[in-house]
Amino acid sequence: MVTFGDSASNKQTMTASTWFQKWRRRLRLEMFTREEMVWITSMVAAGGSFAPAYQWIATIDIDYGQPLGQWQQLAVVLSTQLFGWSLGHMLRHIFVGRRNGIVWPDTLPLSFLIQALYSKQPPADSNDPRALAASSITVNNHFTEENSEEADSKGAQVWEEFSESQVGAATTSRTHLAVLTCVTFVYQVFISYIAPIFKSFCLLCLWAPRNKLVSLLGSGWNGAGILSLTFDWEALGTLQPLITPLWAQVQYYAGAFIMMYVLTPIGWHLNWWETQSQPIVSTNVFDTTGNVYNISLVHRMRNPEADAEQFDHYVPGMLMYKTYSPVRLTVNSALGYICSVAAITAVTVHLALWHPQWLRQAASDMAHALLRLWDPRPLFRARRHTHCADVEMHVNGRTEALGMQTPHGEQGQTRVTWDIGYIVGRIGRVLIFTLTLCVAIMSPQLNISALPGWQTLIAICWAVLMCLPIGFVEAVTGFTLPMDLLPHMLGGLFQGPGTPIETSYFHLWATVPIRVALGWPGVRSFQLAHHCCPQDTPNSREHPRRQLPWLKRGLLVGLVWGACVNHVSYTVFSRSLDERRSLPIETPDIETLTTSKLIDFTSSDPADILEEYYDNEDDVPMSPILGWHEPGEFGRLPAALSSELVVWGIVGPQSIFSVSSPYRMLFVYGALIGVFLPPLFYATHRVCRQIARSQANHGWPYRVVHSLEVAAKEIQIPLVLTGMVAVPTIPANFVISGLVAAVLGQWWFRYRNKSLVDRSLYSAVLYTGTRVAIVGMFLVGQILTAKQMSLSFVSWWGNQIDNVEHCADI
Repeated sequence: MVTFGDSASNKQTMTASTWFQKWRRRLRLEMFTREEMVWITSMVAAGGSFAPAYQWIATIDIDYGQPLGQWQQLAVVLSTQLFGWSLGHMLRHIFVGRRNGIVWPDTLPLSFLIQALYSKQPPADSNDPRALAASSITVNNHFTEENSEEADSKGAQVWEEFSESQVGAATTSRTHLAVLTCVTFVYQVFISYIAPIFKSFCLLCLWAPRNKLVSLLGSGWNGAGILSLTFDWEALGTLQPLITPLWAQVQYYAGAFIMMYVLTPIGWHLNWWETQSQPIVSTNVFDTTGNVYNISLVHRMRNPEADAEQFDHYVPGMLMYKTYSPVRLTVNSALGYICSVAAITAVTVHLALWHPQWLRQAASDMAHALLRLWDPRPLFRARRHTHCADVEMHVNGRTEALGMQTPHGEQGQTRVTWDIGYIVGRIGRVLIFTLTLCVAIMSPQLNISALPGWQTLIAICWAVLMCLPIGFVEAVTGFTLPMDLLPHMLGGLFQGPGTPIETSYFHLWATVPIRVALGWPGVRSFQLAHHCCPQDTPNSREHPRRQLPWLKRGLLVGLVWGACVNHVSYTVFSRSLDERRSLPIETPDIETLTTSKLIDFTSSDPADILEEYYDNEDDVPMSPILGWHEPGEFGRLPAALSSELVVWGIVGPQSIFSVSSPYRMLFVYGALIGVFLPPLFYATHRVCRQIARSQANHGWPYRVVHSLEVAAKEIQIPLVLTGMVAVPTIPANFVISGLVAAVLGQWWFRYRNKSLVDRSLYSAVLYTGTRVAIVGMFLVGQILTAKQMSLSFVSWWGNQIDNVEHCADI
């Protein structure tokens, strides 16, 4: 017993249990309503997500020498994030509501987790609204049912469809979920720290560890990943195998299997595009000798002070490119470029064929949202008071449920407060949208980029248009289409060779707003609120989440706060190690490049530069190589972005698609596949359906034709092509393990009669345990590093530090 003071002197005496119960009541979950929990969760998710613009900033910093100042970086991040937030606000009427047969599968775990925490039924005589009246977790039909017009038009593709009975109620206890979270935490620590071999278990390398050809085909991190497995949930859970529709996962993995097990080995063996001198899979680009392409030979770092003081002559990057070496791609990268172009064109054609009414309606809604943004008439219309009545009813209902009475005289004040908030909110949205647009267009005047304003405007229009097809696939399956290639190509065509920063800036404004608008700062948070919060208003089906205006403000606050925290973190880490970027490679100073006799940019003859660059007869480069060159598990996305800047920014599409280039037909192949393959399957489906209807009997001809009809309808070409471009940005060892985890996981849940709610809760706790383990190990490693201590386990068969996969050096 713990006593505070003397009871004899009228001092309060409190036992430890009494103190604990007091604070337990204060900190219990029921202190928040479900709406408040959704608001907090959405704000934290929006603020805690990584700002995609920093990937661009880090890449140009490490490759091209810190061209932007701190305030310029912050302006770029805030403008892209806020523009994406405005775009997501416009898209909520398209991707959230009754007209959509889409559910955003990756929001279901968090949605059902919140509903599971608030699933307790209050007593019948209780007026406490903090325990919501939901005895079981169900999902309303209006956000999962398929659009009836879409289903009736031209045999539209029936995407995964959930009903209330299929969703069901949670049968898993909270204790079971807590135990599973702890087990997942221990498992992730074991597989990451004690036995990392199970992160990439290469059967071929274990069979022949010294054979380089076997390692080239069998390595999961640096090769084709044939017969390579992974037991790491960090990799297996990328596609969320327990909740993503199984038909979508099967087609995605089928595309990855075709690419990695069939096309890539065959193309490398047959020397397509002269690729046998390069690795079979890599995020880098190479020269004709098979070495990693050296950016420092074809492009000089951008530093105005050094340019003015140290350079008397500038050798254009295009001239250096012709003298040094053409760009060479791996066979996997070349095939990936074809599939990337095909995926974007195929999804547009697919929507036009299978979902024409949805596409027309979505385009119309998007145009109306853009027009309504600057339309002042809704501010003065009387019908907004109807909306105000709903909000007033919600406010009064909340206060009355808390045991309070709202005076009659305060109803007018509530109406005035809502009017002021509504007007300020609309004016704020217009100002945010206009300011971010001005920052994008006026980038040359702000010394952010030399990209002309009209080209930046084209990139923004591209982002607005591509939100519809990319968002549709992402909302139905959770997969993101490969949208990076075409903006890079367009930016390179507009700018010409030797302009990587401007090309990447075009790509930035063409892709980052889409990611933000469709992510947690945008549509996903609105969908989460639509899943979790009860529908109070009569018109909620037509105007989803209209009774939750606070959600938009919370997302805005979280977004701005997260961008500022991202900026501070990046600035602090970038100043470490003698003002060098703490990134995967060593970055040489610009003074080293300009004074080194190996790379003399002041020479008037590019051939002299190459002669000095290679100081021996073996032509082995001796100077540091700029760029991202991180083998193994990490650093793949920045490395892929850096390689694309070399191909489309420095070299340029004009050279890649020239007559003498082996890659001149890549874009044509991709466009042909994307344009003609979906109509072929659509025509096959229509013809087979007509033949099946004309069959008088049900013999084997009818069964064959009917099977072809179903296959042509179920095969989704965009999903297959998306799976084909998964590698190398994702390690190749996920193909077999991911497919097995998806099939067995969902089969087990159906065998045990588990509902979609249970699957979502299991997925949430697995993800939580894995993330907590990774963050914990990272923090421990940082603390030990600060104390100059090593975080490494004993070296054994499962933890060979220099060669975890047991593969030969490739």
